[in-house]
Amino acid sequence: MQKGKNREELLNEDLISYNPKKWNINIPFKDYNLRVEDIVPALSGSIGKISLVAAFAVAWAEGLNITDASFVAENVRLEIIVASLFAIVFCSIFNPYAGPPGTLAPLIPIVPLMASMGVHPFILGILIGVFGLIISYFKHFKTLIEINGSGTKAGIILLFGLLGIISCIDNLKKWTDDVSTDVLFALILLSGIIIYIILNRAGARWLIIPACAVSAIALAALYGNFPKFETPIGLPVINPGEWWNKKWGIGWGINLNNFAKAFPFAMLAVVMWPLDALAVKTLQESNYPREASNAVFDMNSTYAVVSLRNIVGAILGGAQTAAIWRSFMIPLATVKRPIGGSAFLLGIVGVAFGLLGFPIDAAVFPPLLWLVLLFGVYIPLMEVGLNMIKTHSSAQTAAICFVAGVAINPVLGWAVSLLIENFGIVRDSANQRVLTFKERLITVFLSSAAIAALIFLHIL
Repeated sequence: MQKGKNREELLNEDLISYNPKKWNINIPFKDYNLRVEDIVPALSGSIGKISLVAAFAVAWAEGLNITDASFVAENVRLEIIVASLFAIVFCSIFNPYAGPPGTLAPLIPIVPLMASMGVHPFILGILIGVFGLIISYFKHFKTLIEINGSGTKAGIILLFGLLGIISCIDNLKKWTDDVSTDVLFALILLSGIIIYIILNRAGARWLIIPACAVSAIALAALYGNFPKFETPIGLPVINPGEWWNKKWGIGWGINLNNFAKAFPFAMLAVVMWPLDALAVKTLQESNYPREASNAVFDMNSTYAVVSLRNIVGAILGGAQTAAIWRSFMIPLATVKRPIGGSAFLLGIVGVAFGLLGFPIDAAVFPPLLWLVLLFGVYIPLMEVGLNMIKTHSSAQTAAICFVAGVAINPVLGWAVSLLIENFGIVRDSANQRVLTFKERLITVFLSSAAIAALIFLHIL
């Protein structure tokens, strides 16, 4: 520690002086510092990542009736190692202004719907990546944020949050019923509630994921239930043909019908990206010194990397949809660190977890998986959605989005609420947004394209 400076001053100095090269080679310790605080987001992000990818893999496996016993664990191994390598190469070496590509957790609850409608995960991943690259190239992510008003944002976030909560509770209850310990269900939920309240009051929300993980394993152990450590040390399966033809068992699915089925959900996923990232960006801006603008992640660079990550993951056979790595970025903002050094450690920890195998078995243990998702992802998502409702009109728009999404389809809920809010159908004269011609054009295009795609799917 430099003489005369306390820890807080050193951390702020690192943030203010953060100035690595963009899209060029950066070297740890030379172009940016590493400090002991960097291990906190690296560990939290690795634990959260494994749990979220496992939830995606479980949802697709159930939706498509995949019977391969190794599918979930091997898919998690593949995804965590690919994501970790992306974090090292892109977010710590070539562009330390980009947030690492993680997992779009809000999309997990609608995987069963996508599977039932015949959405092919390979086509979905490719479309999301292509859409994202186009929007990143033209720097339109800011526009996507602006055209989705508070009511639309609140409605879709509340919808995904509620679907996620219901899914987690149902799956946790199913597991406790299977092991014949009803009281364990109540104890695990109660522990999550207590952890959530205590850490919120202490201002340590970034500890929720690891705390829920430890609590779930400890309580399950009291009743004689332990993770089954069956995944051996090893490399991931990186043969795309083996993944899609054997493990998924659905082939590549390259035809017009599959592109049509995936189109509206790919649109919704890309629209969710900037909404998903807003809370992270706000947290960084509020925790970092005003002069530390370089330490706040760059939206377009981040989603260019995320888009590429989706394409690579889809080709290799991955089950997840990528987004900003929230379980890494939130603790990163909390401990006041820039991206570069922490992303470097994140990549090392993630690769180690993937190669070792046993951290994957721990993370897919049902009580840990569903408790982490419930209190680490979906309840905070509901909280964000509720906080976005500021006016009577935004509450009405959110309600319309929510009801249409639950009753018919989440894509329809989003498209209808977007039209209603941006064209003043639900009016609030004191807070009415004034759209530019370009924003109105984009609103009409996105809404009509989504609705037309859903009608086409219904006809199919």
